[in-house]
Amino acid sequence: MLELEVTRTQFTKRSTTGKLLNGETLVCCTLEPPQDPDPDGNGFVCIPEGTYPLTIRWSPKFGRAVPHVECVPGRSAIEMHIGNSPSDTDGCTGVGEDYGTPLQADWVGNSAKAFAALMALLYANATLTNPSSPEVSQLWTVGTISYINSGESQ
Repeated sequence: MLELEVTRTQFTKRSTTGKLLNGETLVCCTLEPPQDPDPDGNGFVCIPEGTYPLTIRWSPKFGRAVPHVECVPGRSAIEMHIGNSPSDTDGCTGVGEDYGTPLQADWVGNSAKAFAALMALLYANATLTNPSSPEVSQLWTVGTISYINSGESQ
């Protein structure tokens, strides 16, 4: 089982960015909504600090299996998915290879490539709990993911 960590390093009025780590190894960059609701944004905020179960299951929104951060207090359907900007996240975690070229606040780049690499890592370490179920009902247990604030607000 994996023990992943999102170390948040930058907080702006529009987003929260960080790094998804597998031990000491960088898996991808992350983008979430801000810590406090953005008055011009969609009203969502980042996932509270803590450690949560991580699964892979079907997303009706994306029509495919995606990682789900489970047991987030007061929330449901918290996913990790493709997304480059704060408008792409409704309380979820978008993933990318970098923070844009040139470096951009409130942005992660090459999201589809980062997502494919993340899914390969997760599936390689996951256990399918119900193999005879159709894909839309399958549940893969992956391990845990911790969200930790280490940066400063801007």
